[in-house]
Amino acid sequence: MGRLSVLFVVPRFHPNLFVATRALVEAGHRVTVMADATGPSEDHSVVQPVVLGRAPGAAAVARSVETARPDLVFLRNTSKLKEEAARAARRSGAALWYYDLRPLTEQARWTKRLRRRLAGLPLRRVTPVPGLDAEAPADPLARYLPWPVARDPAVPLARGDGPVTVICVGKLSQPRKNLHLAIEALRDPGRAGRARLQLVGTTDRRASGHDARYLAHLEAAAQAESWIELHRDVPLAAMPALYAAADICVMPSIDEPLGYAPVEAMAYGAVPVISTAAGSAGYLTEGRDGVRVDIDAPGALDTALHQLVNDAPYRARLAAGARATAESELSPARFLERIEALAAEG
Repeated sequence: MGRLSVLFVVPRFHPNLFVATRALVEAGHRVTVMADATGPSEDHSVVQPVVLGRAPGAAAVARSVETARPDLVFLRNTSKLKEEAARAARRSGAALWYYDLRPLTEQARWTKRLRRRLAGLPLRRVTPVPGLDAEAPADPLARYLPWPVARDPAVPLARGDGPVTVICVGKLSQPRKNLHLAIEALRDPGRAGRARLQLVGTTDRRASGHDARYLAHLEAAAQAESWIELHRDVPLAAMPALYAAADICVMPSIDEPLGYAPVEAMAYGAVPVISTAAGSAGYLTEGRDGVRVDIDAPGALDTALHQLVNDAPYRARLAAGARATAESELSPARFLERIEALAAEG
């Protein structure tokens, strides 16, 4: 397939889009990101987003679409720009895809489909969320498009012979991220010198669900316990070094539509431990490349983490499986194949 012009219309240039856009650019495709806003932890080194604001007007959106001259357009369901962008892109003959985080196996209600049609939005969609049941039938209007991950070759793996390093990435002031559960689950091995926990995330007060008291609780725990480290507002460029030093990446969140940090860590051979309340849990095959945890089941997280901390061969086997999955199904090359298949559908 020849050179494509690909347009992403999104609320902001989320970090999980970075590797995807880089892969497209490196493959010779043209990429434009139109965003409602910009935010912290974004990397604009490959693609500079066109930030139009939340109400730029039809003419401004149309000009940006005309400049992009897209062949393929992805319209994030939460973007304020999506309807105007869809109208402009449809006039140019581009292929349009809705982009949401509803599982591949879940169909939208007819009322939602009707609203999309009336708004001029496409009924067909892409999603990076496969669903937990690999055998369940897929939504016939949906295509699976996981965002790719890749290890930074300039960052060496830095795992040592000391305590097992567990990293937990999430907004530090959002209680639903459940970072405190990682502390509770690792308290015994942490105090015994067998594990250490790194809590990594942003502290943006503008984030939905921001709770200063929750952040203070995590800060107090890190001050009181030597095996806990708190890393605030880490830039995206610094994340590879943290992943490369981690043995395990845990996501104990609830109400997490996707949750990509453990998936990014897989490229570095960190074992992902993901709550079944996170969309990315569907990427894992239990016993092969990670661990799914029912976060509501008493003791489930403790059991999963203790087994990984205490059983080095088991941990090594899952780490190898995690990296193999990252380098195959979640690789940039596989992502490009999926993009070309979408373009071929027209």
